[in-house]
Amino acid sequence: MPDAVLDYHRLKTPIDHPDLSVIRSKLEYPTEGVSFAYLTAIDKVVIPAVSGAVFPFVQTVDAFADRGMRYNACGERSRGHGRVSGSNYYGHSLDYGLTTQDHHISKYVNGVDTTITYEAVDLDRNTTYYLLFSISGSTLKGFRNDLTTPKISATDTAIAGGGWSPPIGWSDSAGAEVNLTARLVAPSSPSPPALGVLEVDLEGSGKPEDPYRPAMSKNLVPIPQLTGLPDFLYRDAKKYEILKAKGFTDDEIIYLISDRIQTHVDLDSVTWGAFELHPDKASAVIITITGDNPYKVGAIDRQKSKAKRVFTPPKSYDDAVTLYNQLRKDYFHWLAGKDNFAYQVFGLEVFDYFQNVDFYYGELIEHKTHYDQLKKVPDWEIRNRLNELIDKLSKISILIDERDKHINKAREILRRGW
Repeated sequence: MPDAVLDYHRLKTPIDHPDLSVIRSKLEYPTEGVSFAYLTAIDKVVIPAVSGAVFPFVQTVDAFADRGMRYNACGERSRGHGRVSGSNYYGHSLDYGLTTQDHHISKYVNGVDTTITYEAVDLDRNTTYYLLFSISGSTLKGFRNDLTTPKISATDTAIAGGGWSPPIGWSDSAGAEVNLTARLVAPSSPSPPALGVLEVDLEGSGKPEDPYRPAMSKNLVPIPQLTGLPDFLYRDAKKYEILKAKGFTDDEIIYLISDRIQTHVDLDSVTWGAFELHPDKASAVIITITGDNPYKVGAIDRQKSKAKRVFTPPKSYDDAVTLYNQLRKDYFHWLAGKDNFAYQVFGLEVFDYFQNVDFYYGELIEHKTHYDQLKKVPDWEIRNRLNELIDKLSKISILIDERDKHINKAREILRRGW
């Protein structure tokens, strides 16, 4: 090879290092299918100094936008954190002892706690559950045991990027241990389709013990009055009855058993997800319902009776766009677009890809509401994700015009940079 050609390659400025620096923080490393033990070993995990966090936790050095985290949970409660930005984060939780809503996703922003989706389920604190928390664009999903189809899904735009933190295990003798077996994985889809679309008022104060949430219909029934419930519910309720009969107060029973004692189930509880729940901007929220009550069918209709407005779930993409445009007249603060809404309604992965591209286009080029957050994500991570979305969209054979529009959006972002 001629000397001039060798000199050209030797002296050429690398395209991904325009300032000529090749430093450790700019180098790619595995971020999918890797455990937190591995990330700790390569010095990609830190203990942040965060004020206002409910629990202490470690988190990834780098920020991520689209990522999933797989882990297991058992005990009083377990919560994995995604997009941790300062003291703000999304939390994916199993919180045993809540009344038929033990699996949920919340956001914690500026000291305000908001529940954005939960599964109508009661879980046994003595059972291990396998979980996956996935965020892609403005879509958040929670998986339990079945790691291919999420149990819960919501749309939210409060946090665009941040670190990821594994859950913490608790024991009386050893205190808290970080679950370093948790693994970072690729985000996942699709989701269950909507069985109902409702507008619901909000309730709550935003405190951890009283988060903002939709004001759902409730039908609390004492556990001993029902048959066919899981055995662990009868066992825990029996413990409470025995201690109560012996004169123990509720505070004393909590001290002896658990700070979460479940004595009732909610026969109106349903599995739902919020679309852009912002208590500081609206007193109501649009939700989609994806699951009926596990103990008494018909809870979806009972929820409709309390809703402000009830909408027929769209049957086609055009129907979804029409309903989105109708709703946006009342919710003008929405950042999430029509394809976010289509995904929330239909759960099809094509709409997840569409909304994912829209997320990057909006935050990096269009409105740039959380530009500073997304800029903290490594350039190579964003570039890889956009190329991945282009590849996935190129294989889609429906909604060709929309597909091509989103491919062009992704390519425009790559061309213009950020």
